[in-house]
Amino acid sequence: MLSLKAIQKIAMKVKFLGALLYIVLPSVMTAQQNIPEGSPYDSLIERIGMYQGTPKVWQYLDAYLAKTKKEKDWAQMVAAYQEIMHECDESKRLVYADSMIMAAKKAEDNDLIGSAYLSKGVVYYQRKQHRLALDNYLTANRYLVGTRDQYLIHKVKYSIAQIKYYLGYYNEAIALFRQCVDYYGDTEPLPYLISLHSLSLCYTYTDALDLAEATSVLALEESRRLGIRLLLPYIELADGITNYKRQRFDRAITHLRYSLPELRKADDFANEAVAHFYLGKSYAAKADTAKAVHYFIKVDSTFTARQYIRPDLRESYEFLIRHYHRKGNTTEQLKYVDRLLQADSILNLRFRYLLTKVHKEYDTADLQAEKKKLQDDLSRSRWSGWLFKALLVVMLIAVTLIVRRYLGLRRRYKERFETLLKKDMRQQPEPVRPTNGELDINPEIVQHIISKLQDFEKKNGFLKKEITATKLAESFNTNYKYLSKVIRHQKQKSFVNYINDLRIDYIVERLKAEPLLRKYTNGALADEAGFSTAQHFTTAFKKRTEISPGYFVEEIKKINQS
Repeated sequence: MLSLKAIQKIAMKVKFLGALLYIVLPSVMTAQQNIPEGSPYDSLIERIGMYQGTPKVWQYLDAYLAKTKKEKDWAQMVAAYQEIMHECDESKRLVYADSMIMAAKKAEDNDLIGSAYLSKGVVYYQRKQHRLALDNYLTANRYLVGTRDQYLIHKVKYSIAQIKYYLGYYNEAIALFRQCVDYYGDTEPLPYLISLHSLSLCYTYTDALDLAEATSVLALEESRRLGIRLLLPYIELADGITNYKRQRFDRAITHLRYSLPELRKADDFANEAVAHFYLGKSYAAKADTAKAVHYFIKVDSTFTARQYIRPDLRESYEFLIRHYHRKGNTTEQLKYVDRLLQADSILNLRFRYLLTKVHKEYDTADLQAEKKKLQDDLSRSRWSGWLFKALLVVMLIAVTLIVRRYLGLRRRYKERFETLLKKDMRQQPEPVRPTNGELDINPEIVQHIISKLQDFEKKNGFLKKEITATKLAESFNTNYKYLSKVIRHQKQKSFVNYINDLRIDYIVERLKAEPLLRKYTNGALADEAGFSTAQHFTTAFKKRTEISPGYFVEEIKKINQS
């Protein structure tokens, strides 16, 4: 995906400016020249646009901000700080972002407040403080809930999608990028193309390679149609990654090499590191170890110079460690073990909750043990054999325990899946339990509620998202206390669990019967079943079936394919 720095350079050329895309320029304060006092805002803004990126712009920026302060025009003050942020030194941007938020709050305009928080989030994103960026994007989103400004809404969606992509939540990012593609397609050519490119990358990393290639082809065609060539090296990079995943290694190398000169020209070190990484992986797949090592070392050079690392790029160090271990070069092996420990430390600080999802050949504890072993090898070679054997035993025990636990879990999942497959979740009505006065409710009322519940289940009334015990009781012409007591007595569960179980039973039967539904995301399945969020759906599915929806769908697909 395009780094902010690369997008900023693109934005300078096509004038796609705003809270999402900032230009990194030096802050040069100049003495204010003779600007007529009381100059209208339109005149000042026109001059700012004319001298953008030059020292002369500051006299007009100063005049613009001074005018807003004198007139206490808070909305114009937000715009003034926004313009200043485009020009000022990066180190001062956060201060101006806070000033934007303060002015926006004084204006008491939620659109302005949301836009200001969005700008602050972008500053954090530039600093690679992704969690703080996400916090501000989400705050912006809360202020913009009621807005009619679709441009603002989709800037927030794009910003959040960027964070989700960076953190590896590709499916969630896909949903947001799709919305951005649909919206920007008719109004904003560059954001439209960037969103298409980002979408193709997300498809690649979820192994939806057909969709990735189709989206990349569309981005290329649209770039030609719109006459915008600035994204071509990024499309080449995306094609290189997709071809690597297709195991077309020669094609991958061609695409990746083509992208590199433009990435270097844009000083886009992040995507340059990604290109080097996949070149290394492609050459490794071709058994050309020398070239693979060459490109993985380039990934390390970016890390040491820029402190840029992503979870996937750490595999470069695992390859280098194995390579120098096979060559018996303990010094180089130790160097890259140290570097991998540094990389993991940075990754852990930036988003530690993500690390548990990233496959690693060495975890930190193993690396620390290996580091100590290598240091001992250099100073006391007589202990090397003993340390290696001890480490090997520990690793074998750990792997055995992990494999046994994994196989046990898969076996339980399989058994539960087969039970669900045989069971008709919606055609086994539970018998009506006699009350025997236990409920302290008139028996006629109890029978009335039971009859209504049966009709409610038959007509799939539980699919309505806004349903509550109070609303359902009102529709039954009874009160929610009676309804809750009857459900707890008859179904042996609370109202919430009763509704959730009905929804899960419904969606399980549909998944069995409808192949198209198996292509839905968890969010789409949640919507089909009446849940408000994918998280609520997943939790309820696991509670009801004791397996995850993803596992259930994959097993259904396997049966269908066989």
